[in-house]
Amino acid sequence: MKKSQYLLKKYSALALTITSAIGTVTTAILAAKATPKALDLLKEHDNLTKLDKVKIAWKPYLPAGISCFATLSCIFGAHYLNIKSQASLVSAYMFIDNSYKEYIAKTKELYGEDADKRIKSAIIEKNIDDIDLDNDSVLFFDYDSMRYFENTVTDVLKAEDTLNQEFAASGIVTLNDLYRLLNIPLTIHGDEYGWIDHGDYYEIEFMHQKTTLNDGLECYILTSLTPYTNLIY
Repeated sequence: MKKSQYLLKKYSALALTITSAIGTVTTAILAAKATPKALDLLKEHDNLTKLDKVKIAWKPYLPAGISCFATLSCIFGAHYLNIKSQASLVSAYMFIDNSYKEYIAKTKELYGEDADKRIKSAIIEKNIDDIDLDNDSVLFFDYDSMRYFENTVTDVLKAEDTLNQEFAASGIVTLNDLYRLLNIPLTIHGDEYGWIDHGDYYEIEFMHQKTTLNDGLECYILTSLTPYTNLIY
């Protein structure tokens, strides 16, 4: 692909959006300029019906009409390109997500569960900051959002149990529902991912893998054993 073709493809939606904005202003200006001309034409005739007024006064508004049509075409074109771009991003995400799940499954198959545990422990070591725990709390690492939080084991188990109760009642829960029950900040895409039963209820299961960090601090890796899905697409 030539560089010019690449740039055109990359910035076509932006170009259409800018053109639409310019077209909106241009249409307003042309319509404002056409109004005095149309009024002058109407002054030359008396006792006109509404249809006659339209037949006489439409010509000055022709440039504004053409500008309006072109602007609407750009707006719809930009909208189409945005939808197409979003669909491509979703397809790419699904491909990466499936590849990741296949990689995890094959890792466990070839090297066993211990390899998966060592990988996760290495990842959380990389993400750790200075943490000062309360006396009654323990350290957790949510593997789905890749972040630490403090809580008691009892409260975490209670949150998981409540989530399953809500799931049984409504048939759908999100990651943000879980984070809300854990009393930790919600994530941007937390309402887009979660669990849905499709009429066949099941229980959402979690794993609490205990590991010891390099500084001797114990940490529980919280992982959802029941795969979640994209609820939007």
